[in-house]
This record gives sequence, structure tokens and C-alpha cells, in this order.
Amino acid sequence: MANFNLFLPELLKAEGGYQNKISDRKGNTNSLGQMVGTKYGISAPVYEAYIKRPPTVSDMKNMPLSTAVLIAKKYYWDACNADEIENQSVANLIVDHYFNSGKRMFVKQVLKERFGAKIKVDSKISRDTIALINASNPEFLHYELKKSRERYYRSLGGVNLKGWLNRLSRFVFEKKKTKPNPTKPSYSYAWDWLVFKNKNAFQK
Repeated sequence: MANFNLFLPELLKAEGGYQNKISDRKGNTNSLGQMVGTKYGISAPVYEAYIKRPPTVSDMKNMPLSTAVLIAKKYYWDACNADEIENQSVANLIVDHYFNSGKRMFVKQVLKERFGAKIKVDSKISRDTIALINASNPEFLHYELKKSRERYYRSLGGVNLKGWLNRLSRFVFEKKKTKPNPTKPSYSYAWDWLVFKNKNAFQK
């Protein structure tokens, strides 16, 4: 199963210290309409929910790393039930997007559109969703999740696009080093799978 302690170094590589960019006004603004910034990727609204009052610039600048880690675990990793996802690379990609996009959950849309899952697309990951994630081929799912996430970033565009794409490029699939699952997954999109497995040949 996936482990938060293996995800954390990847998250910290992607997130910096304190910033208060005008291009991220939503994430930097508290409920009083004051731009107070973010730190370690923790937005002002999320930190406000954690400390139960509107944070000041001083609060954001002095946020301990240990507190940011606790918030990342509670509000993002645990909210995605990521401990129950079998493949670490898949879990990392799902939770990082949930963290980076303001709790936007894209895995259900991918499962529905690319794997034929009959599920309601929303921002919650239930145990049924986890079961669908774990029943899918993890390498192909990771591939489709990255494609979906890239399309989302490109649809937003703007000054942050290059940084978002650089962040996404760091997430590389690694196979789970355990005994293989004897149950073979079924693919509704055989052509996509064929192209994926032979992508180098198709790109020539």
C-alpha cells in the first residue's frame, strides 16, 4: 500500500517556502480579503481552517514545517484515502494534484472516460473509488492521469503553466515491488492500451 512518508519528499521538492504572488490571489487571501500568502504550498484558506481564524502575513511566514506536514497528511493524503491505494506512484500523482489544484479530484473522470467505470464524477474518493483504482492497470492509469492533468494545466495557461508542467514531469511511474495480482484487468479501450505500450514506435 502507498505510504505518506514516501510521498512527502516528492511534495516538498515541488513546494517552496513563503510566497505572496498576485498570480495566486485565491490561495493567498484569507476570509477578510487580505493577501497574506502561502507557505510550503499551504494556502491561506486551508491554514485558516486549521488555526480557526484568519491568518496574518506573520502567521503564514512563521508556519512551522511540521505543521505544514500535518496539514498535508490530514487534509490531502487522508482525504484521498491514499493509504489504501496499492501503487505508490499512482497515489503520489492523485494526491499531489488534489494538493496543487485546490482539492480538484480528477481520477474519477479518468476512470469514467478512459476505463469505462460507471461512477459519479465528484471530489470524493470513497472505498468504491479506491477499489476501481486498485483494479486498474497502475502503469496505464498513471499514464492517463498525467495526460489528464497536463490538459487541465494547459487549459488554464497563464504565467504558472511552465511551473505546473515542470512539477508534473517529476512524477514518474514505478512498479510496485510485490507479487503480481493474478487477476488481469479488463480494458475498455484496447486501442489506447496498444498505443500506450508501443508509444515509442507510434511517435516515430
